[in-house]
Amino acid sequence: MAKQSRKFSETRLGITLQNIAYDVVSALGYVGAMVSTYEEDGAVPVRAFFVDPKIATMEQVHAWEARIAKILNRPVDLTDPSFARVYVDRKDDRDNLSVQAIRKQRSVLSDSLFSLFTPVVPSSTKPLFDKIIQPALGIRQVIAVPFFLESFDGTGTEIVGNLFAAKNGEITRQDELILTAFGRQAAAAIEIERQRLQVLQVAKQLTTEIQARIRDEDEILQQIVEGVVSVLGYMGAMLATYEKDDHSLPLRAVCFDPSLEIDKWEDRIFKLMRNPISIAHPDPQLARVYVYDDGYKENLSVKAVEARGPVVSDDLSSLFTPFVPGAARPVLKLLQRTVGIRQVIAVPFFLETAENKEPEIVGNLFAATTRADGFLSEEIELLRTFGQQAAAGIRNARLYREVGQLYTKAEQQRREIEALYRKADERRQIGELFGKMAFNAAANVHTLRNHIGAFSTHLQLMIMYKTDQERLHDLLESGPRYVKRLKEASAILDSLHEPWHEQSDEAVNVNDALTESLKKVNDRLNLGEKIHIDLVLAEELPVIYTSYEMFVEAFKILIKNGMEAILEKNGIGGDGSYNAVPDVILGILRVQSRLVDNNALEIVVQDNGTGIAPENMGNIFDLRWSTKAAGMGFGLFWLKDYVEGLGGRIWVESKLQEGTTFHVLFPISS
Repeated sequence: MAKQSRKFSETRLGITLQNIAYDVVSALGYVGAMVSTYEEDGAVPVRAFFVDPKIATMEQVHAWEARIAKILNRPVDLTDPSFARVYVDRKDDRDNLSVQAIRKQRSVLSDSLFSLFTPVVPSSTKPLFDKIIQPALGIRQVIAVPFFLESFDGTGTEIVGNLFAAKNGEITRQDELILTAFGRQAAAAIEIERQRLQVLQVAKQLTTEIQARIRDEDEILQQIVEGVVSVLGYMGAMLATYEKDDHSLPLRAVCFDPSLEIDKWEDRIFKLMRNPISIAHPDPQLARVYVYDDGYKENLSVKAVEARGPVVSDDLSSLFTPFVPGAARPVLKLLQRTVGIRQVIAVPFFLETAENKEPEIVGNLFAATTRADGFLSEEIELLRTFGQQAAAGIRNARLYREVGQLYTKAEQQRREIEALYRKADERRQIGELFGKMAFNAAANVHTLRNHIGAFSTHLQLMIMYKTDQERLHDLLESGPRYVKRLKEASAILDSLHEPWHEQSDEAVNVNDALTESLKKVNDRLNLGEKIHIDLVLAEELPVIYTSYEMFVEAFKILIKNGMEAILEKNGIGGDGSYNAVPDVILGILRVQSRLVDNNALEIVVQDNGTGIAPENMGNIFDLRWSTKAAGMGFGLFWLKDYVEGLGGRIWVESKLQEGTTFHVLFPISS
């Protein structure tokens, strides 16, 4: 497989495109194949690559890249999207085969393998392609086949990418038709990915609402079912939560397409029921099923909980068993035929817990579709995404209430013991308590922003702390440690502002922010001049539009990690105190800002500390991964999410016991 950006290659779309490249080679007998996507900025980056290993191994490909790199005097990776990309509207790229195919909106053939890579590699490397690489691969012809999607307004087609293939013989018209079919498969995968991203965008919007009304669990659930209907286009959606006390699933939120006229149908069904129960306007005390009651075992919701996964049915009445009697079922069947409902589905959603080996059931999301082919696997995954947002919202709201009750009780005790406190001081204490809760909510928001399911991750951390008896004892019963934790939470709030309000962007002077980050870390660690700071800041840098405090907080993470790595290399630290630090220079920390070109600004944080073990390099940005005994594994995870949220990227280079260098690249706004 080619060297690629880990983030894209591991997405569903990335895997699909890679499989298409593989199939073109292995099933059709081509020498090699690539797939590129057409981006909004006119870029066409390579997203997938495969070459027949019997003709050329990846080691041989990398050897050719090394020869090209010597000519260019810089690293070369012909399959890295950040390197191997051309631009349709750029004059210098007009001879590229991919650009020609997109401009002509049809397949384009060439006898030159070099035409696929110009001007990513300059003309000086053309002899290497023509005389060595192409003959070694036995390539006679290459082709670029653009693939399309119907435009959103239905008035035409939209080019979304190119499929490239190299053959050791002549590429015929039949070959073009077959490759076009593979291109349609790639286009379909892109369309599905767009749907998924649309759902994620709605999830973000829901998150904003959740921040504003974090205590209102019912409203959170209602927003989710409305999002399922409006975004995915289903006829209806319902949501039930799982109650541990009686193992029941009460219906908590519903949304139906107005064309369904659900009230009229309910009126007809009510006439046939002894004890009518409304679905359009559910009473959770009545509209509920019981998981372990045999009378409800045929209910679709119960089946999904028992299966611990989505369950699909062609019978609408399976959602309402046993409430709707046999006499009323013909009305439900008539309703199903009239509005064209083909399938209904129950999708259970869960949250990870520390005390249980398997995830804890939180509830069920139901949907009804009129689509002839029913629920596709991709649709089910999208419904899972909505379900997980419901799970996160429910747990977040409930946890907020629990924490509020805990602190309310603590406040009452404080008032009893310290009745002479002034009213202003009481308000300050209350502010600190609710400040801690606000930080928890902000961390949840950061989690939701990262990958289809991210919103629940911070909540899992809270659950982990809640069920870990040792940490719970330290946090709630150990006075000094408890106070220290509150102060740390308050300090974080100082830099993040009020997380339930939208952060306003401002023009951030990068150098000023880096200097403040460095000062704050120095003040906290109190190391004086024991670590030499090499501050290299370029002048007249463009500003970055973001929250100043969040930018400072982001680079505090890198600077603090670098200083602690130097301390660790010197056998110092680990307990949070640095009193034993000798009066010598322990190491060097370099913080640099520079303008890479007219489109990017780079910040480098380099230390000569312990470095990162090779086996850990792939984990450092993962949530809950940390080498520190008391580490939560949240800092670098959040930092990566923050940087990418600004359109930037972050990568790391490290050698064990030699040091680590973090590179952060930000795009420059035009």
